[in-house]
Amino acid sequence: QRQMCIRDRYDAAITSDAAIYKKAFTMPEYKGIQVTVDKSVLNVAESDVDDYINKNIVSAGATTENVTSGVTADGDTVILDYSGKLDGEAFSGGTATDTTYTIGSGNFISDLDKGLVGLTVGQEYDIPCTFPDNYTSDLAGKSVIFTVKVTAIQKTTYPEITDEWVVNNKESLNLSGDTVADFREEVRKIVEANANDTYLNNTFTSAYQIISENIGDVNYPQDEIDSLVEVLNTNIESEFNTYGSYYGISDLDTYKKSVYGFDSIDAFNEYATSSAQQYLLQKMIVTIIAADNDIHVSEDEINSYGNDLAQYYGYDDFNAIVDAVGSEVVSEIGYEILYQKVVEFECSQITEVEQ
Repeated sequence: QRQMCIRDRYDAAITSDAAIYKKAFTMPEYKGIQVTVDKSVLNVAESDVDDYINKNIVSAGATTENVTSGVTADGDTVILDYSGKLDGEAFSGGTATDTTYTIGSGNFISDLDKGLVGLTVGQEYDIPCTFPDNYTSDLAGKSVIFTVKVTAIQKTTYPEITDEWVVNNKESLNLSGDTVADFREEVRKIVEANANDTYLNNTFTSAYQIISENIGDVNYPQDEIDSLVEVLNTNIESEFNTYGSYYGISDLDTYKKSVYGFDSIDAFNEYATSSAQQYLLQKMIVTIIAADNDIHVSEDEINSYGNDLAQYYGYDDFNAIVDAVGSEVVSEIGYEILYQKVVEFECSQITEVEQ
């Protein structure tokens, strides 16, 4: 009976919200639309299985050593010294020693990131770089020289997977097999499921773009826009309280402009409203599709999802998360489940055109 109450409550909310959203715009046709899809993401190689095992299962038992010879490649984690100069003068924040960096991560500006490929360990190089025009400092658009020396490449060795290892770890990993072959087959199914999720989400993104482009004018519910903008501003204020001093910024408006790359607070506010509208438009479309096609969310699904989150974040159970962050998390999880169901439904309704 309790499950029926929860389901009835979600169904009532979806139906009620959909009725409001249908007044905001005219929903275009979303069944049978032609969508270009990339099915290559569904091809799972043995190397993909190896990567998943290394990154998600045996990483805790891995060992790392610093190799002081060789040539750097994309994806390498390196230890380096660097010094950046603008017109021959060092600039603030441009110098560091014994820094650990993964090439290709994008945490350095693009020119420097790409320039770290193909360097011989122990040799010094000058790498010409140009900061992006939208970089959040007075270095934006400026050309500089980074003097770089890679002192080591970190090499990681993972534990050998044997039948004995599988037997010893099967319970903690929730596995059923006893051999390496069994283990790899179970992992392959996980990787294939993840690949299928990627395929569905990519396909839905393409379908959603077509749907949204055919909507026309939208009369957004102002109370929901205001609420979303308030949440964004609250989150950024929390960021400012934590990181403002790191950036040397003492007031919130300056933080919003500087860190988020806007010339004025009015420009930031326009961005906040636009972001809220983009999120709400997707929510409205998802809700209407769910209401019109009998798509539901059950209490069991919410509890299962919530307990998985609890295990991941170290809570005793889902109720502990609710106690810690508030009952709003139940609605957020409910919508996440609803969204994934609508993704699967919409992908079953499209006409696929392969690349």
